[in-house]
Amino acid sequence: MPQCVIGNIKIHIEVPLVLIFFAFIVSDSVKTNLIIFRTCYVTLGYNKSECALLGSKHTDNSTANLEKIVEPYAALVNMVGLLVDGCISAVTCLVIGPWSDRFGRKPILIIPVFGFIVTYLLLALFAVLENLSPWYILLCSIPILVTGGVSSYLTVLLCYITDVTNENNRGMRMGVFEALLSLGIFLGNVSSSYIFAATNYSTVFLLSSACCLLNLLFTMFFIPESITSPESEGRLKGLFQFDNVTDLVKTTFKKRRNYDRCVVLSCVLMLTLFILVINGDGALVFLFLREKFHWSLEQYTLFSAAHNVTWVLGTAVGIYLLHKLLKIPETVMIVIGFISMFIGALVMGLAIYSWQVYAAAFSRALGGVLSPMVRSLVSKIVPNDEIGKVFALIVATESLIGMGGSPIFTAIYNTTISTDAGIFNFVAAGVYVVEILIAIGIILVRNVTTSTTENYSQIVNENDNEERSTVDVSSLS
Repeated sequence: MPQCVIGNIKIHIEVPLVLIFFAFIVSDSVKTNLIIFRTCYVTLGYNKSECALLGSKHTDNSTANLEKIVEPYAALVNMVGLLVDGCISAVTCLVIGPWSDRFGRKPILIIPVFGFIVTYLLLALFAVLENLSPWYILLCSIPILVTGGVSSYLTVLLCYITDVTNENNRGMRMGVFEALLSLGIFLGNVSSSYIFAATNYSTVFLLSSACCLLNLLFTMFFIPESITSPESEGRLKGLFQFDNVTDLVKTTFKKRRNYDRCVVLSCVLMLTLFILVINGDGALVFLFLREKFHWSLEQYTLFSAAHNVTWVLGTAVGIYLLHKLLKIPETVMIVIGFISMFIGALVMGLAIYSWQVYAAAFSRALGGVLSPMVRSLVSKIVPNDEIGKVFALIVATESLIGMGGSPIFTAIYNTTISTDAGIFNFVAAGVYVVEILIAIGIILVRNVTTSTTENYSQIVNENDNEERSTVDVSSLS
């Protein structure tokens, strides 16, 4: 298995993973706050000192009223940025995935990181130029978009793990990947407000750029190429071949033995619905808790941190104890994960006390096994030389359809807020029931095909033995 060793320490791809996702999250809320700040005093022309109070603890009625005026404009800038980034990254991902199957994973682990570094440097410069319109912040994302984006980077990370693992340890490594990704997000969430309070906008963006630079250096010097013999000719031309996309679709939908095509497509559907719901109800949790329980931002931040810790621990325990030690297969783990998410959504929707909100977060702990187990299952069905295409389609589909989760669930929330602000949780629970049924269907299909294959092999072996016996008798006579 390709890896680097420094002393007695094994170096893995998960180290740069934590760095890059910490960089994303630590600056994400700061970027949103900067958009609100610039919209307030540049676009709408309010006093800068008044605008500086937005999002702070020092608020009064006038600041609350100003926030209601500014936020719709800032939300528009933010939404346009998310839509442009999401759509272009998803399309790029469809090209990059198949490309990496032929020309190697490491270039795509390096090139997008250059884009991340330049983008954060541009954001730091934008923060210094105080009179620029908030719309200019969208231009800072151009380096990320032209170098592949987050979707392409994530796709190739998953492909890399598939390359350097076997069927016995792949589920475990996918689980470690998910847990450390969540750890990077958790560290970014927890530290972001403190770092910003102690510094300023530019410093936070420079910190993210520095983390990306460490990621880049680590990858260049310590992460080996995982493709044994990557092609070297036609690399640039390969990026502009439309055949990559058509081949990707054909590979994903092509007929496979033992109903494996049905299993792969079911996995794509499960992950897409999962991301749709996670993005949808995740955007409403704070609004729901503020409406029903009158929580402050500090109370929500504490809950969010507890939820992230529970998610990481649940993922680690689920993968290591249930999957690795107790040998529970991926398909059963997927059912367990969706049951966990279903119970969590149900408890959240029925909660009438604050402690029950924490109980809901605890109930969802095993939901962290879902992504690694589904991806591990797919990687065991699809050959390594095709896995980049399938993972690219999965990530692109998650990215595109996942963007629809927030407006769909927001519409449900706004329609039902006067009746029961928590109804969207029951909608999420209903989707998880559908996911459980799909997962059970996969178990049944795989059990039937496995038993059929075993019976066929047994019949073939019996026929071979009969033929040998006949030959032996003939030779004796």
